[in-house]
Amino acid sequence: MTLLDLPVFSEAAPTLREAALKLRTVSSSVTIAAPLDENGIFASALLEAALLDSGIPFQRRLRENPEPAKGPSIVIGSSTVSQMRPVESDPLCLYLEPLEVDALIASGGDIRRGVVSPVALAAALGSSITKTGAISRMLLPWILTGNWLSEGLEHTYDPVYTVLRDYLTEEGHIRVVPMPEVPDINPDSLPGIDAVALGAVRNRWGQLDLEGRAQSLSHLLKPLLDSELPSTARFEELGWHRIMASGWEQDLASQLVDFSKVWRDSPSGRRRQASDTIDQLLRTGKIA
Repeated sequence: MTLLDLPVFSEAAPTLREAALKLRTVSSSVTIAAPLDENGIFASALLEAALLDSGIPFQRRLRENPEPAKGPSIVIGSSTVSQMRPVESDPLCLYLEPLEVDALIASGGDIRRGVVSPVALAAALGSSITKTGAISRMLLPWILTGNWLSEGLEHTYDPVYTVLRDYLTEEGHIRVVPMPEVPDINPDSLPGIDAVALGAVRNRWGQLDLEGRAQSLSHLLKPLLDSELPSTARFEELGWHRIMASGWEQDLASQLVDFSKVWRDSPSGRRRQASDTIDQLLRTGKIA
């Protein structure tokens, strides 16, 4: 199964497949016009990976307000839409904007709505451009970044994030592990965690059965319940569902903590940070 086969992409799939076909046959360099924000950075990285894997020339253009170039362009947007814009011709232009979709159908028949981020749309487009590219495959875990950094997990369960996480797990791109199984946890990813207690749990983790692990982790996390916490959904992800990929020492959330802190605290250096982050992702598949 490919990303575009997932139901969350059913509305976007025809447009993304059309764009991929046209991008594979362009005769001039493709401009990736992305906003100078987190979605722009990670979406651009995933698009660049696919274009590099396919040998398609491109140029990166990070701006506060990205606009199409005179030639073929992929424009990353920030405003949520309920329907993708059609692919434009003469010149070729595709807009990747946060897309509201039917993400899941609950057991009672209720439809859970969610938002597919531009990062996930960029990855889905990339998977249609090249299905086996080594760089694209290395960057697949970062599909989750758009939804992880959004407000979706601050208020309630995010069905799109869960669908994407489960897909990546089933396809072998990531492992979802509890906190003690991450070799290098960034403590700022879950402020207030007792580092000594975490180390003690980690040391005996291999000797515990499932019930013992559940009790140990619950005991470790219990003191945080009286403090100012992230949302319940995010708290559960940080305790039980850390995202790990091949070659990683830090999980996805731990890597993003320092990135986001520098991004917030150093607005004057954002252009350099954005370019350096994309380049590092393309070289190593990680940012820490």
